[in-house]
Amino acid sequence: MGRKINPLRRTEVIKTVGEHHEQLTAGGIAKKLGLHPQEVARVLTALEDEPEKVVHEDDGGFLGLFKFW
Repeated sequence: MGRKINPLRRTEVIKTVGEHHEQLTAGGIAKKLGLHPQEVARVLTALEDEPEKVVHEDDGGFLGLFKFW
C-alpha cells in the first residue's frame, strides 16, 4: 500500500502546472514549490490513478494541463 497524497500538496502541484503550462518539468515544479522531486513524482503518479487525468507530459518532459472544453 502506497502513501496517501496530501490533498494540499496535490492542489499546489496542479496549480503550479497550470500557471506554467508546458514550461516546467517535474524537477522544475519541485524547485518552484521547495519540495523534494520524489514528492512531486508521488503526486503525479497518484494523479494517473484518478478517473480524469488532468496533467500530461510532453516528449520533452514538460508538464501541462489537459484542456476540457
